[in-house]
Amino acid sequence: MDSLLCSKKPLSFFSTKFSATLLLLFLTTFAFAQNGSIKGRVETSDGKPAEFVNISLQGTTKGATVSKNGHYSINNIAPGTYTLVASFTGLGTQNRQVTVTSGNTSTENFTLTESNQRLQEVVVSSGKVNKFTRKGSQDVAKLPLSNLENPQIYSVVTSDVMKEQQVVNISQALANVPGAVPSKDPAGGTSITLRGFTAEVAARNGVQFIGAGRSGVDPVNIDHFEVLKGPSAVLFGNVVSSYGGAINMVTKKPFDTFKGEVNYSMGTFGLSRATVDINTPLNADKTVLLRTNAAVNREQSFLTTGHNNTTTFAPSLTFKASDKLTLQFDVEAYKEDLTKTPYLVFNALNVKNINQIPLDYKSVLYNDDLNAVASTLRTYFQANYKFNEHWYSQTNISVNNERVEHSYQYYPTFTDATHIDRSIALYGPITTINSDIQHNLHGDFNIGGLRNRFVWGLDYTHTRTDFTYDFADVDLIDITKPYTPVTKPIADAALQASTPGMFLNNVNQYATYASDLVNLTDNLMVLLSARVDRYQLQGTDGYSQTSVTPKFGLIYQPIKDRISLFGNYMSGFTNNGPAVQPDGTTVVLKPEFARQLEGGVKLDVVHGLVSASLSYYQINIDNSVRYENNFALQDGTQKSQGVEASVTANPAPGLNLLAGYVYNKNQYTRAASGVGKDVTGTPRNVANVWASYKFQPGNPLADVGFGAGANYSEKSYYDLNNTIVIPSFVLFNASVFYDQAKWRFGISGSNLGNKRYYSPSFTANPQQLRQLIASITFKF
Repeated sequence: MDSLLCSKKPLSFFSTKFSATLLLLFLTTFAFAQNGSIKGRVETSDGKPAEFVNISLQGTTKGATVSKNGHYSINNIAPGTYTLVASFTGLGTQNRQVTVTSGNTSTENFTLTESNQRLQEVVVSSGKVNKFTRKGSQDVAKLPLSNLENPQIYSVVTSDVMKEQQVVNISQALANVPGAVPSKDPAGGTSITLRGFTAEVAARNGVQFIGAGRSGVDPVNIDHFEVLKGPSAVLFGNVVSSYGGAINMVTKKPFDTFKGEVNYSMGTFGLSRATVDINTPLNADKTVLLRTNAAVNREQSFLTTGHNNTTTFAPSLTFKASDKLTLQFDVEAYKEDLTKTPYLVFNALNVKNINQIPLDYKSVLYNDDLNAVASTLRTYFQANYKFNEHWYSQTNISVNNERVEHSYQYYPTFTDATHIDRSIALYGPITTINSDIQHNLHGDFNIGGLRNRFVWGLDYTHTRTDFTYDFADVDLIDITKPYTPVTKPIADAALQASTPGMFLNNVNQYATYASDLVNLTDNLMVLLSARVDRYQLQGTDGYSQTSVTPKFGLIYQPIKDRISLFGNYMSGFTNNGPAVQPDGTTVVLKPEFARQLEGGVKLDVVHGLVSASLSYYQINIDNSVRYENNFALQDGTQKSQGVEASVTANPAPGLNLLAGYVYNKNQYTRAASGVGKDVTGTPRNVANVWASYKFQPGNPLADVGFGAGANYSEKSYYDLNNTIVIPSFVLFNASVFYDQAKWRFGISGSNLGNKRYYSPSFTANPQQLRQLIASITFKF
């Protein structure tokens, strides 16, 4: 201490430097205090955050980029009047005069004339972002949340992926979902495996979709798929969501510039497909917008007989009635003439593997004239009304009318190792009319300094089905001897000798739900959600049930908008009607519930060029219905648990990658049989990968691109006792394309190894062999 006190020169030097530093800090702080700042929110024409848009002060070097939530801020601006510019290459520019005053913050908000979908298209075409992902969703949480703000895992299949792979059916698109193995059931629906369960396409723009069960849907009008993971009944209901998750189609929307594409594709199995996508404003101020998509598809089966002929016409109209009110009206007319997937029954065979069935892989046993003809008219109306900066409402009305004229379905049954009983069912006419009215009130407000993003909804659904059916045994054949396929006259003669049945189904479902994402801090969020659902089946065997399902989530971002640690508790339910016991008594069953616990991490790093997620989940069912000595007991239990990982990346200009892996173990833990065995049709390991590269401008091969990928599914089991194996498989796919501003040519191949494989489902059907497709697109 004495030496320090005696060393006056060093102390003087230190004091001088310290004083100078304090003075500099004071002057800097004083100077900053004399400056001002600008902040605000930028939205697209449909009210969604306009991420990536550039905000700049004209004549200066100052500016900002709009964040995922639609906000921007520019600080340390000298007082004065400036021109504030909102711009992005390929979009219209907006200018705004703003005055900055000393020590104050000015707020300037922008609303683009373009829709969010148009913005995404321009952003992707600029090559600046990862085009195999979407940063947020309006439908998944029924709130405009970014992926990192959502405590639920969901996967997105973008239009860019589908275009590169030259997708001609929704099964091909859904194969890009981590953990998904697509299959088609005899009734006609397309489903995928999700976390040990199956899920069908059951939502369209967040609203219940009818028509994926007995009639199909063409991908021509689909912009992207959102696949929610885990029981999602709280916001979507039990009709839309299975215990494994839900599939939501997001359709193409009109935008405010004229643009169009005409495409023709041809390929093996007689594929001939034409599509058109035309968008145009209908008035000078671009408040009325029309987009029309249409497709005609003709294709033969890879099997010995069969066809798939469909026609789709889907216009969509947007009317921006005012700055506050936007109306949307969609129509989708769909018609199909096709053959259904056979349901082969082989319980009489002593086989250990599906590929041991003594029947040719491509054999059908039924003629091409035993078809299914259906037409569906789907209409949708949406009204969005913005009350102010914090509140807006959304009203959805949909009416789906599906008419199955007739549907022949095949039920060949082995009676022994060499004989098959060829049975057939005739369904139809079947008329299904589904009406859905849904209203959502959205808010973004503060309570006690805490930000709340809130939705409250009401949902009413009415479904009426008139159902006629008939079933007959046609003949018994010896497959070791020559035989001919069953033809329509032979099948009709057998059906005329049987007695047809009729079925009427009339269901009302009422629900209310609410969800609130609360920012406890800027980095810590909690999600609280709940649904009350009332189910009423009318008629002599009718019943009513009420279900209450909660959902909770926790999100912590150690690095804001880059890393998100999350956990969730989610639930789903299935309605159960009363059961008559063998002793004549009736037991009133409760709804069956599934509950999921999940935790994991989401990443959005390297300036948004890498998005990834990793999670562990466990789904428990603790009151499923099981049977002992034909008595119904509601004490069955089941557990599905696993790990899910996914990544999408843009590691270098022109190079894009997506990959996924899921390990799942789904078993009954209390049941009449099969305890400790894997649930049928649930492979434990499933993986997918797709990578593509497009040569960049300046390269002699500019505009040339190619892609390649693979899908893997481990073995699963056909029966509950796990004695019959559905074998594992690996599929290889690839494409090459030349893509210019005015036209595009591409060649793609699926199942390039011509692998014979079977769907992991209750039918275990042979799946499509190698298919090559050539496609030409003209753009204007």
